[in-house]
Amino acid sequence: MKLKTKYFYSSFFLIALISSGLLTIRIIQGETPVIDVWSAPAVASIENSVTFDIFRWITELGSGSFLTPFTIFFSFFMWRYSKKWLPPVMIFSGILLGYRVNHWIKLIVERERPRIFAEAEGVGYSFPSGHAMVAIIAYGLFLYFLTKYTASRKAVLWINIIGIALILLIGFSRYVIQVHYLTDVLAGYMFGYMFLMIWIGIYHLINSFLKNTSPS
Repeated sequence: MKLKTKYFYSSFFLIALISSGLLTIRIIQGETPVIDVWSAPAVASIENSVTFDIFRWITELGSGSFLTPFTIFFSFFMWRYSKKWLPPVMIFSGILLGYRVNHWIKLIVERERPRIFAEAEGVGYSFPSGHAMVAIIAYGLFLYFLTKYTASRKAVLWINIIGIALILLIGFSRYVIQVHYLTDVLAGYMFGYMFLMIWIGIYHLINSFLKNTSPS
């Protein structure tokens, strides 16, 4: 990885760390961020609209019922495609651990949702958004490993564009269907990004160790 690229990701990681930390403290203290006060009315009137129905469908792409079988399929595909066992193991275990980390943070913060919507997995605590956090972890890992073994630069570009758009839409859908505050979604992205960077770093450490210890 080039030095400029490392600097960019490191800087973004630091921004996410500080921002998520400050936001988490404010939520734990019972404060309502101004961004939530301003943004909540914007989606209050779109229920039962076409926009609501579209985002209600999009949100399913970040649900456990969709991501679980898709992760199993993609992990198997990556094993066959890369001919290596480490990428699928890191994908499957990373997504599973990401779910647990999100759950643990929610138990610490204990923020109530703007509303309960069980049919869209809108139950339990609200902060941070599990769909936003797990979407950036899951689809981020899919993008990382898929582009890592894709030779075509044009294909890599389109894979990244589609993947990033999907991540953003999944997280935003939770705000649109009103099962999360906007800050829940933003925090989900920040926590998910930090987890993703750490997990990819762990992958590189393990991969380097295996290369150095494998018989020549």
